[in-house]
Amino acid sequence: MKVIMYHYVRRYTPRLPNFRFLDFDNFRKQLDFFGAKYGFVTLDEWCRYLSDGTMPNVPGKVLLTFDDALSCHFRYVFPELKSRGLWGMFYVPTLPYTERGILDVHRIHLLCGAFEGHRLLDYAVNIISKEMIPERKQQEFETATYAHQLNHEGVSQFKRLMNYFVDYEYRSQILDAIGRRFGYSFEIPDFYMSVEQISEMADASMIIGSHTRSHPVMSRLSAAEQSLEIGSSFDFLSSVCPLPVRTYCHPYGGFHSFNDNTIRLLNGFGVKFSFNVESREVSDRDRIHSIQYLPRFDCNEFQFGSAS
Repeated sequence: MKVIMYHYVRRYTPRLPNFRFLDFDNFRKQLDFFGAKYGFVTLDEWCRYLSDGTMPNVPGKVLLTFDDALSCHFRYVFPELKSRGLWGMFYVPTLPYTERGILDVHRIHLLCGAFEGHRLLDYAVNIISKEMIPERKQQEFETATYAHQLNHEGVSQFKRLMNYFVDYEYRSQILDAIGRRFGYSFEIPDFYMSVEQISEMADASMIIGSHTRSHPVMSRLSAAEQSLEIGSSFDFLSSVCPLPVRTYCHPYGGFHSFNDNTIRLLNGFGVKFSFNVESREVSDRDRIHSIQYLPRFDCNEFQFGSAS
């Protein structure tokens, strides 16, 4: 089975001239491509795999997953899946619903979409002091992050700096300062799906899962902090819609993004399966050995999946 990961599936907007997204027309073309070449995993087939490891009769079928509860998933993706008789898994970070704001990870995306990466990087480096960046794991993060992304000049470095190097204690205030410097407002009321839309999708047999509370790099957190991220996210999601199965995907993805504490906590919270980012197919062995970090391909690894 091929599990495919998507983020932004939308149309171009002049307000974000440098924004990286999968154009909706290309998303539709990619679904046509997957259907013709591989076929799609049915919900029954996926349940059988989870139950006893039975793989679909046709090898290489595709399963669709969507991260971050973005409003474009409801506006574009959900109707398209329904029209084709398909289903998908949608992973929700819950802090935007409990505290009414845009997550730092998405504020970074918005800044990179609105301005040149080298300008953002230059300004950020000038206002970030040494005490704002912990020394641990810098070398690992430098080599492990954004290896498969093709970005404009300075974008990968800016994203790496803000997502992996800067201490979370300082990141929000740094982004606030950058927004003020460039005259950018992060007030976007429909950036995420609404709770009503999440509930409607769940009623239509889409699977809703946890993407933590605030989308941190979990390996940077203590066990207690990770427990809050996972537990509180499921508490909120359970109040929004029924969760027939508890499922989770690791923010950012890659083996550097989580640790043994994460896996232990997922098992303790009764999570049935979780997704990582790893460019290989799900095998029958993964159900036993890797159920909390099942592999997913990025959509840009396949025809029609390149970002606009």
